[in-house]
Amino acid sequence: MSAIQVSREGPLAVVTLNKPAKRNALAMPDWQALGTAFRGLADDAAVRAVILTGAGGHFCAGADIGDFDTTRQDVRSGEAYARAVDASAEAILELPKPVIAAIEGSCFGGGCGLAMDCDIRIAAKGARLAIPAAKLNIVYNLRDTRNLVALAGPGQAKRILFSGEPVDAETALRIGLIDELVDEAPLETARRLALKIAENAPMSVAGAKTLVNAIVAGRPAQALSEQLSLRALQSEDYKEGRRAFKEKRKPRFTGR
Repeated sequence: MSAIQVSREGPLAVVTLNKPAKRNALAMPDWQALGTAFRGLADDAAVRAVILTGAGGHFCAGADIGDFDTTRQDVRSGEAYARAVDASAEAILELPKPVIAAIEGSCFGGGCGLAMDCDIRIAAKGARLAIPAAKLNIVYNLRDTRNLVALAGPGQAKRILFSGEPVDAETALRIGLIDELVDEAPLETARRLALKIAENAPMSVAGAKTLVNAIVAGRPAQALSEQLSLRALQSEDYKEGRRAFKEKRKPRFTGR
């Protein structure tokens, strides 16, 4: 059975990390498959929102450390491994559709990085988030460190990275590492939110994601904002939105 499973639920796609015996820890081929899955969703016009979750009561325990002796044993293999992880992260970040992380159980290391790559994080009580890179003499990568600072601030980011210790879901909510804490299965809350988002104009949602990500990354955003705004104003969906408002009905957006 594939370690990365993709299922469709109407306008939603659910990507499930499916290695429950290892708390969904990902080996080199799994990172590559994850990137392939998200790049495939980018081309699927019927998908309006994506949920990333894990099987067996855990989100993702990060990288499969037992795999390091063969896939991350020296500088060359370490660089190849990093490229595979980066490619999967970029596929999530660059997907022109919102990605919601539904988190329970362990969300450690590279798994925490995946959650931070998502646009919104919903966690169950009992979830734990950690970046134990310091326990392995690994310097956490720039992209995920930047995301951590943007979400939790520099002080909390340093505490998480320096200590390598888990934070509970309540603490993660308080410091901004997650966006919502729920009593029910987080996948159900994520589904409801994703379906609401899926009703909105895809071009508008994609534009908002692109701009927020550019701001977080410190990239110039003024020209990009103008470009995205002009494209939206020239679209059929903008006309449909105005018609629906006048006719007092829900708009039927097509992404064009």
